[in-house]
Amino acid sequence: MASERLLILQPHNWALRRDYGMMMYYAREYGEAVQELSICMAFAPEEEAQVLEPFVEKLHLLQVESSWKSFGACVQTG
Repeated sequence: MASERLLILQPHNWALRRDYGMMMYYAREYGEAVQELSICMAFAPEEEAQVLEPFVEKLHLLQVESSWKSFGACVQTG
């Protein structure tokens, strides 16, 4: 994917990481989205990091919830 290649070339570009994290969110890959957006917050300006923080916290909860749902589905079928 082109965005992954850009991240390799510019690992400290917080805007690229934010955009890639949002792409992962829309693809419902919550674990990857949490990771990228957390890294983005480390490099982002203070104002941007403050805006992202509540979103990343909620996204982390979505990740936990989806993992519990998949665990529950495995238990029911197993």
